Amino acid sequence: MIGLGNDNQDCSIYPNAEVRVEKAQYSISHLQKMVEVRKEIQINPEFQRNQVWNQKQKCELVESILMGIPIPIMYLFENKYGQKQVVDGRQRISALLGYINNEFPLRKLTILKNLDGCKFKDLEPKLKGVYEDYQLSFYIIQPPTSERVKYDIFDRVNRGGTKLNSQEMRNALYYGKATEMLKRLSMSNEFLEATDGGVDSKRMRDQYVILRTLAFYLLFEGRFSKLEEPIIYKSDIDDFLAKVMTFINMEMEDDEINKLEHDFKLAMSTIYLVLGKDAFRFNSTKNKKNRRPINMLFFEALTYVFMDTNSSYIPPFELLESFKDKCDNAICFKNSTDSLVTVRERHAMVEDFINRY
Repeated sequence: MIGLGNDNQDCSIYPNAEVRVEKAQYSISHLQKMVEVRKEIQINPEFQRNQVWNQKQKCELVESILMGIPIPIMYLFENKYGQKQVVDGRQRISALLGYINNEFPLRKLTILKNLDGCKFKDLEPKLKGVYEDYQLSFYIIQPPTSERVKYDIFDRVNRGGTKLNSQEMRNALYYGKATEMLKRLSMSNEFLEATDGGVDSKRMRDQYVILRTLAFYLLFEGRFSKLEEPIIYKSDIDDFLAKVMTFINMEMEDDEINKLEHDFKLAMSTIYLVLGKDAFRFNSTKNKKNRRPINMLFFEALTYVFMDTNSSYIPPFELLESFKDKCDNAICFKNSTDSLVTVRERHAMVEDFINRY
């Protein structure tokens, strides 16, 4: 089957993985140039939009810099094109660049009280030089470090406070065309109507469901087979989804992404038209009055049916309900494990249904 590993493959997480880490130092003025002029470093401030530093934290950081106090090391990931992404240190970098750009004045400093009310432009030349020349320390995770290792490193350096879930980490690590597309689709009327708002947007659950669906769709349509290093599925969903997001960011043209979005939204509209607001919910038994939750695995399966490029015929309601009942009774739809075996079983059922109608 397209893009699926074989059963005898070594599926250990990353055997003999190579990890390449470089230590670097950049002055604040050089960092500003790398971020704002060269666009060499991507901060992605949207990722932490709910965790933005307050004014007191920003001012204390600037005060520390002006006093020459060392601040903790920060982490960057570098891709094969030399572009760097901030993994740990977003808020610090945003605050430091915000100050040098005169976005806020210093307030309520505990030690350098004479600088109260000063923006960067108000500092005397000597202090401006101290700030601009201050050396920031970075660890840069470089290619060919695998996506799985990068993912785990990100997890380890971001364990303070609320632990990020897998999709939140992917949103930070692979910000770009993929994350922008997922955000648009999760907020689209077509998706919200077809799911009846039944996929929680909290902590990006909705984007995770959509990403899985599109990732397996691209896999089974053979979109990864011609890559220099084809993406295959080997029972590691996090590694697979990371590679797919990288593929969308780096390999897919805008018109391809637009078509993928169009096909997904068209599938949502058609599914809602035929099956209504409970399309992705398995039918409740006579003994259960409450609606059953949306089944993520059936969402993937049914969406694939309607996105299949060879489909020109919309199966009738009765046939789809019969398919739904069959999936409801199948073991591979009853648990959320993503082993190679269960993925194969689900896809085989989908292909069988497509071929029959």
